[in-house]
Amino acid sequence: MPSPRNVLTLCLLLLAAGLVLGQPCAASQLLAVAASAADTALSGATVAQPKTPTAALFANPAALALFDETTADGTAAIASARTEVDASLPPTYADDNSFLVVAPGFGLAVPTKGGWYWGLGGYGAVGNKFDFEADPAAGVNHGFFSEAGVFTAVGALAYRFNDRLSMGAAVTPLFGLLRMRFALQGLPFRYTLTGPGIQGMFGVRWEPRAGLALGLGARTPGRVWMEGSMPLGPTRQDVDLELEMPAQVFAGITKRLGERTAVSVAARWSDTSSFGNSLIEFERTSQVSLPFVPGASDEWLVSVGVEYAWSDLLTLRAGGSHANGIVGTKGVSPLLFDGDDYRVGGGFGLNFDAWSVDFMAGHAFEATRRVAAREAVVFPGRYSIDGQVVMLGVTWRR
Repeated sequence: MPSPRNVLTLCLLLLAAGLVLGQPCAASQLLAVAASAADTALSGATVAQPKTPTAALFANPAALALFDETTADGTAAIASARTEVDASLPPTYADDNSFLVVAPGFGLAVPTKGGWYWGLGGYGAVGNKFDFEADPAAGVNHGFFSEAGVFTAVGALAYRFNDRLSMGAAVTPLFGLLRMRFALQGLPFRYTLTGPGIQGMFGVRWEPRAGLALGLGARTPGRVWMEGSMPLGPTRQDVDLELEMPAQVFAGITKRLGERTAVSVAARWSDTSSFGNSLIEFERTSQVSLPFVPGASDEWLVSVGVEYAWSDLLTLRAGGSHANGIVGTKGVSPLLFDGDDYRVGGGFGLNFDAWSVDFMAGHAFEATRRVAAREAVVFPGRYSIDGQVVMLGVTWRR
């Protein structure tokens, strides 16, 4: 077993990388679907039967009790996204932007005496990025740039009452980042906000009979306190955001069909309307304070995944999910937008004695929003977004 000092050092290094690199895989283009290569290949449907410690820490800490050996996993993801704005007023303004995001996730599960298990991990929970250029010829003299991310660290405990029932709880320290560059009422706004936060989670896992597992996870409301400053003429003004992190409920079921096949179905509700209550506040220009997500609504995510053990060496996985958009129509702008999110993914795992290697690739279909002039906060017109993700994960057991 690795020493506690080595485990802590590894976790701190990966956490630092996560804070810099953010996360790429988001439902409604804002919230992460899952947090490891194997579980993302199944579209996050594994609430009742997570494949990795990271996935258990993400959706259901009670599932740490599945890992009877010390188990660690890490995932590296590369995601590409393309966003486009085609304004109807001014009619000549159109721009698109493509970018790559690299992101890690990691988890550790350790069984101890008396039916107790503990876990550590980290992953990206919230993320988006938009970058559109100015076009003076179209009458747009300022560009639009926004980047937001919330990284989650996790410390969790689980207890297995018997072979069928386990419960778990987690404390999740958060770190938030928000960068904005835009102009409002002729005044340029340029600021970067950072700060810590906190949230909690608990879960239950139950097997009513062999081959059938039920899982329930709940994330409490949380907060991230971010602050910074921006130039205002010859001086500066403070900028603050007290971000209300949404409560979430995860529910899932996994059914084995014979010895080789397992089907998983899951649903998630997120109280993302809380993003609309989180104001970015300016010390001296309070009249232009604005919500983190204008007109935000709650998110509903449904996902399905199928896993087939081709052999002892090779496991095949595929899944799909749908989530509604959470940004209100009157909040759509070049700084922030989303749409109904439809995505598919698939992958495979190679299983060795003490190691597993997992690969997945996924595609989010183009989501389009059309904003009428009477509803536009900046430009009316067409807004679209789509993306792809590739993930490679490694799991070690001892």
